[in-house]
Amino acid sequence: MQELVTVIIPTYKRSKVIERAIKSVLNQTYKNIEVIVVDDNANFPDERKETFEIVKKYPSIIYIANSKNLGGALARNEGIYKAKGKYIAFLDDDDEYRE
Repeated sequence: MQELVTVIIPTYKRSKVIERAIKSVLNQTYKNIEVIVVDDNANFPDERKETFEIVKKYPSIIYIANSKNLGGALARNEGIYKAKGKYIAFLDDDDEYRE
């Protein structure tokens, strides 16, 4: 059995590019992956709404909406708290994994 890998994607004001990051994770040949998107857009309701609309297209993704802006490091920590994977990887919202 393949070990579960958790990929945490914190996002802040990048709803226009986050879907590329999400798709790059889901398109990996290794399939036992848990994806957690941590939305750090507490002060930007339009960004939060756009991000949520994108993420909800992928029912397997865990979505965390921070109640206040935490910054990158603490947003990653929020994802770690929810992670179930044996291994944890991080992906910035404006980046992508190669297949």
